[in-house]
Amino acid sequence: MIKKIIGKIQNLMYEFSSKNFKSTQNKILMIGSYQKFGNLIRELKKDRKNMIIRGSTFLGRSLFRKDVDYYITFEDSEECIRKKINNFDIIITTNDISSFERKVINISNNFGIPSIIVQHGYPANIGIFQSIPILATKMAAWGKFTKDLLVEKGAEEEKIILTGSPQFDEYITRKKDKKEKILKKYNISLSTKKIILFTAQPFRYKVDENYDRLSLEEQKQIFDNLFDVTKELNLFLIIKLHPTNELSFEEISEFIPVKKYENNLILKHGQGDLFDIISICDISITYNSSTAIESMLLDKPVITVNFSNKKDTINYAQYECVIPVYDKNMLRDAIINLLNSDILKEKLRIKADRFLKNSFYKLDGLSSKRVADLIVDTIKN
Repeated sequence: MIKKIIGKIQNLMYEFSSKNFKSTQNKILMIGSYQKFGNLIRELKKDRKNMIIRGSTFLGRSLFRKDVDYYITFEDSEECIRKKINNFDIIITTNDISSFERKVINISNNFGIPSIIVQHGYPANIGIFQSIPILATKMAAWGKFTKDLLVEKGAEEEKIILTGSPQFDEYITRKKDKKEKILKKYNISLSTKKIILFTAQPFRYKVDENYDRLSLEEQKQIFDNLFDVTKELNLFLIIKLHPTNELSFEEISEFIPVKKYENNLILKHGQGDLFDIISICDISITYNSSTAIESMLLDKPVITVNFSNKKDTINYAQYECVIPVYDKNMLRDAIINLLNSDILKEKLRIKADRFLKNSFYKLDGLSSKRVADLIVDTIKN
């Protein structure tokens, strides 16, 4: 009930104010999570002419954010979209695959409103990453690897602009807090010596066989093995849950075997700062999340777990910048080796650097500015 009330208030605030928008303002609709767009939004708001309106079929919290002007909760229908988007100068999304985003881009094309897709994840499976041909006016891509892959599959080269990734800018520019301060923030004992971080996949009730998500049974196998190994090695385990889960936090908490080992911390979406959590961990573990990239940017060694023998959809292992493991014994050995071998960690760091340079246009902390400039230039032209 409270969520519906907040949604109605935000919609009314937008509808009332939109009647008085100035023609000199750049009215920018952004569809995608704040986590992905935060750095870009802050860059755009450096110019007062840029008005940021976030939107989704889900309720957002922009009433509580100083850098977002308005938030619209849409109905996932063409009629609703047509009524609400014709007042915008440009549409920004993270994809043109999801049903809602696809509708918005198609309708904006009919209205003659330009649109830009800002790449938000590693281009593992083209079928779930990007439509070809690209529906939007332009796409802001992380780097040459993405562009070459899309062009090879038939995407229009002239639509793809290399900008780097705004979501990773802070990993270049932000200063790390002292470990002791972060430990206190999360009520972790200051005597904790070694910390393992696991970033989870979304918990889904049902997963398509051709999709690269994990079933609940496959998730359970990972968590059982993680808890067994961390308990055996007396390590502290942090679990960072995915932003999009079909199971509630209570259901996930029951699903994860926390009773096996109490030396752990489970963080749901919005509860923990990923930058902080990565900065205090000794090893970062994931199935195939882009959090592996964030870990490499902070010089943390990465282990990828694949106990189900699924196809490796992200080519981390191809670059030898991670240690892939396929069973519990391999996981235990990989952790022991990384904790005890500086030579192994340095080898991974060198490989990670090569991987990052190949995947990104530039890692200079200025990707948000490049995308912001692209947005404003597209509106002008």
